[in-house]
Amino acid sequence: MPLTSKIQEDLNVVVERSTYLKSCRIKAGRTYTFGKRGEGQFTLNLDGALGCSHGSSFRMERVSNKLFNVKVIEDNVDSLDIVKSGGEDNRDLCDDGRSQKLTPEEIIQLKSSGLSGKEVVQTITDNSSTFKEKTVYSQEKYVNKKHKKYAEVITIHKPSIRLLSRMYYHQDPLKISNLRVDTLSQLLCHANIQSGGNFAVFESGTAGLVSAAMLHRMGTSGRLVHVYHGNHPQRDAVDLMNFTVPELEVMSFINFTKVPDIEELKSVENGSEIHQDNKVGTEEDSLPQEEHRTKEIGESESNDASDKDTPVWKPKFFVRKQIEDVRVSLAALQEGIEGLVVACRQHPVNVTTQLLKFLKPGHPFAIFSPYKEPLMELYFEVKSQNCTNLRLTETWLRHYQVLPQRTHPEVNMSGGGGYLLYGTRISKE
Repeated sequence: MPLTSKIQEDLNVVVERSTYLKSCRIKAGRTYTFGKRGEGQFTLNLDGALGCSHGSSFRMERVSNKLFNVKVIEDNVDSLDIVKSGGEDNRDLCDDGRSQKLTPEEIIQLKSSGLSGKEVVQTITDNSSTFKEKTVYSQEKYVNKKHKKYAEVITIHKPSIRLLSRMYYHQDPLKISNLRVDTLSQLLCHANIQSGGNFAVFESGTAGLVSAAMLHRMGTSGRLVHVYHGNHPQRDAVDLMNFTVPELEVMSFINFTKVPDIEELKSVENGSEIHQDNKVGTEEDSLPQEEHRTKEIGESESNDASDKDTPVWKPKFFVRKQIEDVRVSLAALQEGIEGLVVACRQHPVNVTTQLLKFLKPGHPFAIFSPYKEPLMELYFEVKSQNCTNLRLTETWLRHYQVLPQRTHPEVNMSGGGGYLLYGTRISKE
């Protein structure tokens, strides 16, 4: 990650408002649209966030109907001081939908009138006939719910694997094949991903989240071969992580159609190219791709002395040409990989059986699929290919609310986070 704790231009950030998350690359003078279409959509100019620390909260200051500037909240005092006293219990309260005097249209007019989020919440509570009779706990819960809905406060975060996983899962779980963060962590654990190792990953249908997580764990040491289908690898999450050039150099890319048989690869001496019939080193691979750019931030661009003269890298696309990526990938496969990860929406049998041949004996593999049936078929296939300690699992996850005298499981939970098949490859001899 870039060696700066400040929000800088041309770097990716994650903007959070209540439960809504969206990533963007900050550029001075540019506006960004957030939220769903309709009343919940708004536009932000994030120039006011430049130079502030990651994790800072900002108040949205209205410029026009749906356009806002942001101003850092210096004294982050809890604005929910509306709750002062309450009743003993809620047994006599009846939720008949008639306790709120304001209509939805009137509440929308309050928001459009220029009132702050706290003032809107205060007006809503003043017009609730049952608010003062609720217990303090119920009042806090009510105010928090309204504050999340109407408060005009955002928080800007540095991208992290957990944050991106949460963002993708909330936006559309199908975009990442229902890969939950707990399943992702198990995938890395069972494949023993660590710095300095030689690993391979095949990823499809998970927006590059698995590759980004592996690359983040490996740091600047080791080799990660990213095998992909189609014209381009999926690396959306990799680009959002603001990886530096040394970190990106750990990963190389190779199309699955260019992965040779293990016997053919072993016959290649000193990393020389395989015959052109195998589509490796062909003329189309020599086409240059966009390379990495760097930018140095001088003293005038930093508000903190510790950030002066700190280089900030702006990763964009690939750090090598395609033909160089193929050569580096083949060299890593020829040496043998120490861990294999496959995460794909399609049937994983062909991909897994082909890549397992490059896995050194005694080392682990982990396969993710949103469906159990393909993994059940793969279970028997890899068992016949000298694999042991096989396990096919599904994780059950439930979040808990942890508050004073109010600790309990959350009412809603995800239906499933996909399935994992993992084991160890052994040698015939």
